[in-house]
This record gives sequence, structure tokens and C-alpha cells, in this order.
Amino acid sequence: MKNIIMLVSLITTTFALVACGGPKQDPQDVRWSKPQRVLEGCDGAMSNSQQCQKNPNAQQMMIQIDKN
Repeated sequence: MKNIIMLVSLITTTFALVACGGPKQDPQDVRWSKPQRVLEGCDGAMSNSQQCQKNPNAQQMMIQIDKN
């Protein structure tokens, strides 16, 4: 009886670990866009920065790279 319980728990653990791993993605399949310069104001990503708290009209040049 103990052997059957041990076998069932081993199979269950194996399936759980395989399910959590998910599919593997080949690193060569990931493609990134070319970096683009973006002028960002205080209404976007910088809204909570110290720079925007001091000067609400501040702008900063940022780089945007997207995963295709």
C-alpha cells in the first residue's frame, strides 16, 4: 500500500513540475525592435518622478524598445 501511495505521489509531483515549467522558447525566435527616441512628458511614465514634482512642464528623452 505504501508503495502505491509513493508511486502516485511521485507521478503527481512530476506532472506538477512539468506543468509549471511551461513551453520553452528558442532565444533566436525573440525579436526586438530598433531603439526609438521618445520625448516623454510628465503625463506618462515620469508622472511620479521628483523632476515632475518640481517642474510639471519637464520633459525627458527616453529610449523605447518593443518585443515583436
